[in-house]
Amino acid sequence: MLPQINNETNVETYSYRQPSLTYRLGNTSVAGKIDKLESIKQAVFHILSTERYSNPIYDDNYGVELEQYIGKDIGFILADIENTLREALCQDDRITDIQVDNVEKISQDMCKIDFTVFTIYGDYSNSLGITI
Repeated sequence: MLPQINNETNVETYSYRQPSLTYRLGNTSVAGKIDKLESIKQAVFHILSTERYSNPIYDDNYGVELEQYIGKDIGFILADIENTLREALCQDDRITDIQVDNVEKISQDMCKIDFTVFTIYGDYSNSLGITI
């Protein structure tokens, strides 16, 4: 007798969010643990401190592409920075959105971006300085 092949599969898939509990990273040491909004703040800091594609230990979805703004004028930055930050930060499924609140040229080669991060644990404001 030949085996029968059943093309109907009842496979249930589940998706779940990884816990946000992580280690608090200091400048030179690990100092306890943090959770929820504090862990997201730390993740945002590390994502924005890592240029995408620059380090082979991270996959291609980790980091931010800020080098593209070097040598550009403030108008270019105003038009594109929100999408750049959203693309980088929304890779973390705890972050639901970002909003750029202000972009200000603070010197000949520096720009300050004030933005709000919307998360499942609450919202918070942050600032980023970039070389232009």
